[in-house]
Amino acid sequence: MGEIINGFDLIEPLQSKNAGFSRWTFAKRGDRVFFLKEFLDPVYPVDAVIGEKQMKARVMACRDFEKKCMDRYQALNDASDGNAVRVEAFFRSGSHYYVAMERVEAERLGVQEISRLPYEMKVNLCRIIAHSFMMLHKNHIVHADVKEQNILVKKTKKNSLTAKIVDFDCSFVEKRPPETEDELNGDQVYFSPEACLFLCGEEARLTSKLDVFALGILFHQYLTGELPGFDSSQYDYLHEAVLDDQPARISPQIMEPFRTMITKMLLVDPDERCSMEEVWEVLMPLPCKEYIEARNRRPYGSDSEPTEITRGGFMYAGDSAFM
Repeated sequence: MGEIINGFDLIEPLQSKNAGFSRWTFAKRGDRVFFLKEFLDPVYPVDAVIGEKQMKARVMACRDFEKKCMDRYQALNDASDGNAVRVEAFFRSGSHYYVAMERVEAERLGVQEISRLPYEMKVNLCRIIAHSFMMLHKNHIVHADVKEQNILVKKTKKNSLTAKIVDFDCSFVEKRPPETEDELNGDQVYFSPEACLFLCGEEARLTSKLDVFALGILFHQYLTGELPGFDSSQYDYLHEAVLDDQPARISPQIMEPFRTMITKMLLVDPDERCSMEEVWEVLMPLPCKEYIEARNRRPYGSDSEPTEITRGGFMYAGDSAFM
């Protein structure tokens, strides 16, 4: 019998591959399989032998972490259209915090394979993603780590393709944006200009437009298999070129209305960049009869009912212990 953490029976031991400051595995609870992630920081001082002041400071830091996670996970669950994968549980067991989300059985499709799909299928994937992010942004949730690996493509019960958005560990609520460089992570390939400025210590306002820029890059990859063009002899990343007044070069393979839409998604000024609602309005009318019919019935590609976050498993130290 494997290790059990708060009712989740681990299928394999926790591992740190491609996990940053965390470990992950798959686990069973009942007849369902979940993706389970363990946060390595913060660490709750269960058995720590430390002074009272230090103990109180660490407990308060953990409680702040709990509140931030609960706020954003509840907002995520409320905003999800079924394709932003909902959080099933967030809890502490011992000294570590965990988050559980339903496992997504994804197809092995990278951007090269997606770019070779029929045009209507590529449009539909972009449309599904745009709708999910539109709903997140309407609820002021910023994913902040959009990249190929965090958009999983899977088959639906009707054998068509849908997209599932995962890994909200870097996400934030717009009213509580990152305050330090350590709080903003992500893949530099998909960084927006303002994210770059922020990480360089310059003043920058971090909003949902971070996601719009990253999705402009991803949609370009879906349609062509390539990143938007820029002078790679001078710059390592697109955001560097854009900050230097070198607009992204959109592939001639991309037809209208995609061309204008992606151009607007990749503008240097986030205030001039289009919103995901505007992207959705461009994509929604494009041909895909099956999608429109499904959308009238329920959120496209949604396989499960909405799930509420539970506080089950939380163990709070009594306030009186630290007064």
